[in-house]
Amino acid sequence: MGFDLVIRGATVVDGTGLPGFRADVGIRGERIARIGRIGEDVENAIDGKGLVLAPGFIDVHTHYDVQLDWDPTASPSSWHGVTTVLVGNCGFTLAPARPEDVDWLAGMLSRVEGMSRAALNEGLRFTGGGFGDYWSRFDGHIGVNVGSYVGHSAVRRYAMGDDASERTATPEEIESMQELVRQGMREGAIGFSTSQVELHVGEDGREVPSNHASADEIVALCSVLSEFDHGAVEFISKTFTAGYDEADRELILRMYEASGRPVELGPLFPNGDSPDGWQRALDFVDEARERGARIHPQFMTNRSGFHLKLSDTFAFDELLAWRKVLCQEGEERLASLRDPAVRERMRADWESPEARSFSMRWEDLEVESVCDAAFADRVGRTVVELAEARGADPLDTFLDVSLDDGLETWWTRRGNAKADAFMNHVTQRAIENPLVMSGSSDAGAHLATFVGADYTTRLLTDWVPDLLSLEEAVYRLTGMPASVHGLRDRGVIREGAYADLVLFDLDKLAVGESRLATDFPANSSRFVVDAEGYVATLVNGQVCMERGKHTGSLSGHVIRSA
Repeated sequence: MGFDLVIRGATVVDGTGLPGFRADVGIRGERIARIGRIGEDVENAIDGKGLVLAPGFIDVHTHYDVQLDWDPTASPSSWHGVTTVLVGNCGFTLAPARPEDVDWLAGMLSRVEGMSRAALNEGLRFTGGGFGDYWSRFDGHIGVNVGSYVGHSAVRRYAMGDDASERTATPEEIESMQELVRQGMREGAIGFSTSQVELHVGEDGREVPSNHASADEIVALCSVLSEFDHGAVEFISKTFTAGYDEADRELILRMYEASGRPVELGPLFPNGDSPDGWQRALDFVDEARERGARIHPQFMTNRSGFHLKLSDTFAFDELLAWRKVLCQEGEERLASLRDPAVRERMRADWESPEARSFSMRWEDLEVESVCDAAFADRVGRTVVELAEARGADPLDTFLDVSLDDGLETWWTRRGNAKADAFMNHVTQRAIENPLVMSGSSDAGAHLATFVGADYTTRLLTDWVPDLLSLEEAVYRLTGMPASVHGLRDRGVIREGAYADLVLFDLDKLAVGESRLATDFPANSSRFVVDAEGYVATLVNGQVCMERGKHTGSLSGHVIRSA
């Protein structure tokens, strides 16, 4: 038999960490058929000389669950060499769902994950059903591969109704939730996800359902995975930025013991309240390894800016007075932001000792763009500069400037050389630990705040070869996440594996500036970040992206691990 496509003469970096080698790679159907020398003429061939051929990158932490309804390529991740996205993280999925709960779950996603409510209202096509019902809709209709966790908050809402956002569960309710997780695993879920971050608040102003779960409930749901020959657990705990307190450490180890499956944790980064929390987290990971547990946090290499506008942001949600106001709608929100008494409560929150972890400073926050051209002279000026010009308080100035523009003024956080240097130090230490995965993109979420899908390109451009060899970096993007999540025949270049491949010019790889794109349903906007240097990206043997453009191919798989 011949080959459907041959990539000739590229340097193959196969995803195992072994040294690269020059070879031809022949593809037949969806899989790699030969690696070596292919002398025969092939009608469909790509010249790979001078280029690197790697397995397609696997983005382990995304929220593309809804976006795939209108964007089959999961952009901008696919622009950065990603061929497989894992969704349903943090316990946030839209299935299982009773029909009457779909809108509530969509509202939770909108608030917690920064997705446009208008885009969800217009673009979401799911009307209720089980895990399998949700994902069967995408068979033959996506350009990348997607695997999904079954999410705790959806499971809890299904089993407990509105009480899921109010109280702990009864033993009978926990048994019902176990059966829902079990059914999701039977229908192909890649595992179970949950979170308990206090910042996670739904559209109704209450903490999300999973935040109300006891440790015993979480362990019971994780235990369902012990019944299957596949699956991973994904968890963001209350104290992850502080390095995990004793209760969370005990819980994570119980989750591992009950499930027997790898536990993926949140990213490692410092905050104002716990600047060394990342180090304590690494220490915990090493202690867990000595006890035989498979614990995998993520390091961060994405640096694409921070944006906000008061018409649509989660950035202040850890400040309770701010959260209460910014969860309000329309005129009610505007009236509250003008109210002096409300402002005093917001000021007290801003200045309180409990807000020490809040890293935003007025001197770093500047106007990025305005909606009303009459305010164009404000662009590039910080809150402090505007306040001094007005002879006013910074908080009042920030709110007044936002209100002048109908809350549509975009603000951005200026770079801080000292903070960037410290973050580089944290990232280096995390990369040096072999248990820490590359990830933390949050792609598909927080669309009006930041875009993290550039992490794959930045790992290759910013950390190779000074800290990692090319082979080691590719392994962290491919072979390692495939192994942790049990993705069979993906993440490696070998004969018989799926032909998920990315061909790139290492010398020309680059990350563009983040930019605002108005390309979502309901004419809504999101921030994206471009990439350069990617020649071709193949998904299951078909060229999906060619020099940054979608070819129209819809060869992606819904990955079902059952």
